Amino acid sequence: MTIITMHQPNYLPWIGLFSKVMQTECFVIMDTFKYTRHGVTHRNKIRTNAGSCYLTIPINKEFTMTNINNVALPQNKGWREIHWKSIYQNYVKTDFFKDHSNYFEKLYKQDFHYLWQLNMDIIHYMLKSFEINVEIIMASDLNIETNLKHTDMIIAILKNIGANIYLSGPSGRNYLELGKFSQNNCNCKFVKFTHPVYKQRYPGFEPNLSAIDLLFNVGPQSGQVIKDSGSIEN
Repeated sequence: MTIITMHQPNYLPWIGLFSKVMQTECFVIMDTFKYTRHGVTHRNKIRTNAGSCYLTIPINKEFTMTNINNVALPQNKGWREIHWKSIYQNYVKTDFFKDHSNYFEKLYKQDFHYLWQLNMDIIHYMLKSFEINVEIIMASDLNIETNLKHTDMIIAILKNIGANIYLSGPSGRNYLELGKFSQNNCNCKFVKFTHPVYKQRYPGFEPNLSAIDLLFNVGPQSGQVIKDSGSIEN
């Protein structure tokens, strides 16, 4: 039995993604999905003294509805300094910022060409920091037809890598064709996620932020917080 989940390679992903991945043995990165300006492949939220704000990479509009693995980062690199300064100013006084500051400072100086390269570097670092050990597979390496419907694509990937259980987020109930899984000797399960509440830099609690907020505030205990936040529904 192999449980997999799939998701786009998002920028500074939120806690819920890592909670879902932690329940699996394999994480398929859907870099063949289309990039949209309204998603979070190029943006995410961090904590500020005013609540929260988005850090947004100004991707050129020409890449809208292009496969994510073909989306280039802006030639103007000014956004990198802005993002690093925003992270530094809002998190430098957190308990565990110093443990990870070198990585993020160097990250924003690296010369990535594609958005997915930047995002995957972050995802790998955060998986390691949260002690989440799963196999990572890029969808673009599987030679799966990119024009398949969502459920058909999931089943094709399951068969391709020899897995038989797909772990979906709760919203999957709204669009997945669940009958097709049993027809193909596969199963679809759903993750149950309860957003954890933890100490943040500023008074009050803001949910649904990038998981770097958890990492900087909670440090080595972050993995346990993530583990306790999710489970697979029976």
